[in-house]
Amino acid sequence: MNNTISSVCLPKIHTYNLGDQKVSVRIENNPFDFLPETLFCLAARKNKKRGFLFVSNVLGKHVPVDPYVPLLAGAALAVQYLSEIHGVDHVDTQDIIQALKSKENMKKVYGTVLSRVRCALPEETLFIGFAETATGLGHAAFSLFDNAHYLHTTREQIPLLASELNFNEDHSHAVNHRCYPLDLELLMNPKTVILVDDEITTGNTALNIIRAIYYKFPKTSFVVLSLLDWRTSENRANFTMLEQQLDIKIHTVSLLEGEITVSGDSINEQINDVTPSFGSNVFTKLNVLPELKFLDLRDVVSVFSEDSTGYQNYTPYLKLTGRFGLSSSDNLETLSLARKIGAELKNDRIGTKTLCLGTGEFMYFPMLISAYMGRGVSYHSTTRSPIYAFARPHYAIQSGFTYRCSDEWSIANYVYNVPLKYYEEVYVFIEREVRHERLIPMVTMLRELGIPRLVLVLGVSAVNG
Repeated sequence: MNNTISSVCLPKIHTYNLGDQKVSVRIENNPFDFLPETLFCLAARKNKKRGFLFVSNVLGKHVPVDPYVPLLAGAALAVQYLSEIHGVDHVDTQDIIQALKSKENMKKVYGTVLSRVRCALPEETLFIGFAETATGLGHAAFSLFDNAHYLHTTREQIPLLASELNFNEDHSHAVNHRCYPLDLELLMNPKTVILVDDEITTGNTALNIIRAIYYKFPKTSFVVLSLLDWRTSENRANFTMLEQQLDIKIHTVSLLEGEITVSGDSINEQINDVTPSFGSNVFTKLNVLPELKFLDLRDVVSVFSEDSTGYQNYTPYLKLTGRFGLSSSDNLETLSLARKIGAELKNDRIGTKTLCLGTGEFMYFPMLISAYMGRGVSYHSTTRSPIYAFARPHYAIQSGFTYRCSDEWSIANYVYNVPLKYYEEVYVFIEREVRHERLIPMVTMLRELGIPRLVLVLGVSAVNG
């Protein structure tokens, strides 16, 4: 379960051994000369359709990172987009790339980027981040621009709203994507749509949403931004074919491009992920109660969600996440709030090794708050992705813990790469309050990690409903 650089005379080929399965990566375009391990590592995926996963080292999802790393990764995509599509070189490009490579001066560099006048796009543009993994990445890229809007897809079911776009992610463990813009003009007006994902393997997800947008809200200009692009020549031909069929233009921009070759059999062990059901007693089942902090942010969307079991959560959603659409001007308030809350939580900290966890699609705002909580903070997020964990050198997922998702009782959630008894405290960011008994599986799991202090930070309480 290790990875080695191939000994053949092609130094851009890297080989990753995942048990009996071998994944070879041929790097063909690397404009910023990133070392592969700066951007990704590999793991065995619990998925019959695709038995491996590129685990991002800069996304803040499966791997804990300094919170400035995913913020700068989004900025790197943004400046690369400016360069490739608009021919504009951002003044901070080299500083952004160097900070990502060295993991030094990240706070200073990101502060400088934010202090600049935002780049005004020549025409109204809509950024769409893919749930759940790229909600934060898409938001981070969008935040550098003016004359732009942001919307992220969601797995949530919101009965009071019609999903204006529905499409599938074919190889995923959770295939359905929905879009709930509060203002339909968000999809009607922009002339360019930019789709943001952490990785393109076949590109089929991007093509699916482009079709969905085109047939309902006709556009002629699309851009796909991704950290990694592994499309084959056949996959790329599918993009060209759709361009010709619909008379549109699809640009692609990434930080690293190449092709992958897979051989051998993937790991196939029995999967039993969902934890047993808990009783109705609330936190009384726990030896030590978690601390609760309610932010009670007032800019909310008063709709309810419904999971597959019929459970309805009437606590409002936060508007600032982008699930319902944000403008560039709206986003300025997000930054201001994150700084304020981050300073408050910085004063609340008692440890020097602090873990901040986003939950599911709720990634960007917790990431931004964490960046202002001082030194010694690691950030990443819970995830729906089922991945094999092995404590072996160079393997991406060293440890994994699972629990029943509070928002969707039928779904298992995971937390990866949290060493036992390593952190002194953990702040878990939850967008909105749920019934307390639905938090017991997650709280129990976190207690098993041996973290002495557990703080649940809830963006909206049920009393706002």
